[in-house]
Amino acid sequence: MIAVDAPFGRVTADALLRLAAVAEEAGAPDIRLSPSRGVVLAVDPLRAAGALARLAADFITAPDDPRRAVAACPGAPACASGSTPTHADAARLAEAFRPFAARGLTAHVSGCAKGCAEPRRRDLTLVGSGGRYGVVPNGAPGDAPAEWLTIEAALDRVRGAQTANLEDLFRTKP
Repeated sequence: MIAVDAPFGRVTADALLRLAAVAEEAGAPDIRLSPSRGVVLAVDPLRAAGALARLAADFITAPDDPRRAVAACPGAPACASGSTPTHADAARLAEAFRPFAARGLTAHVSGCAKGCAEPRRRDLTLVGSGGRYGVVPNGAPGDAPAEWLTIEAALDRVRGAQTANLEDLFRTKP
């Protein structure tokens, strides 16, 4: 058995076609959906490592992949309410957030304040508006942001203070 997850719960049609081809080549009789935004394949154990390697470009295959700690809505251009490319920005945030994810912290990148992908509080929530992000440490998308930043500025803060309290990272300076 192998299990893979779709990054941020979405995959392209081409990725699904590759998944079907890998499943067939690895001897999986069917493709089953998992509760973790992915699929489970009952593959021949001798072909499992090769199947995982082939799926790594499109799916989350490693248990410590930091994208598992980050939720993201479809964002722009997939959603009319989104003003930021949430999936691309969430992938970049996940890599910068890796040390925090390893400690069990979570993040959310939302294209707007509705919070469709994750309405609950996260350790760090970025809420898109007008091409920038409202930063909400330990909060939900509808909460008031501590400050507004570009994705680059938010990533710089996360990368620059890997051991800091996230609430201290994002505070409007007096």
